[in-house]
Amino acid sequence: MIVAIHQPQYLPWIPYVDKADQADVFVYLDTVQFARRGVQQRNQIKSCHGPQWLSVPVNAGRETAIKDVLIAENPWLKSHIRSLSMNYARSAHAEEVEELAEILTVPRTHLVDLNIAVTEWIFEKLGVKARRVRASELGVEGTKQNLMISITKAVGGRVYLSGRGASVYQAATDFLEHDLELKYQTYCNVPYPQCFPETGFCPDLSAVDLIFNTGRRGREILQAGRDEAEPEGVG
Repeated sequence: MIVAIHQPQYLPWIPYVDKADQADVFVYLDTVQFARRGVQQRNQIKSCHGPQWLSVPVNAGRETAIKDVLIAENPWLKSHIRSLSMNYARSAHAEEVEELAEILTVPRTHLVDLNIAVTEWIFEKLGVKARRVRASELGVEGTKQNLMISITKAVGGRVYLSGRGASVYQAATDFLEHDLELKYQTYCNVPYPQCFPETGFCPDLSAVDLIFNTGRRGREILQAGRDEAEPEGVG
């Protein structure tokens, strides 16, 4: 059983979705410290000028856990929906914008609930079947690698699928001591039709861009990124 673990993000990008799609269990890591001004509260869509950030204002201190971050009272919602509607009005699947807007407008106090609701919608549209769990439901503790090991074991996993960035503090031998295998995700965004082609292809956008522009073909394009990525040990 393959387990992937990641902090909940707002409008997560395509490699995030691919990571969940390769897993049998995907764990929303909501118990670790919130990273201010990062992708936990913002992400990019495409406008006529290129990438555009959409950010959710929050109330959070230095030590606030992700699960405890509150959404600030700020007129951000109308701005986000307006930006989505305007920039994707001519996309091939513009009708999906209204569906996402309905999810965004549900009243919520915590950022984690907003992020997971949006991510679940994205997963549904792109066919992600992994069982989803919040880390806060598991009652495990630890930091960095030890936390990943504890979570993987708690959900019955045998393989931990990690992002490349964690390789600086992870060791495969430590996972083997717990009868676990460590694997790394390899992924390369595959170009697909986007709005405003005159600005060129933008690879690092939210996965909603893929959904609005390609619809059902999105899953095929999502999975093609694994074939385009360099295999283990190359580069």
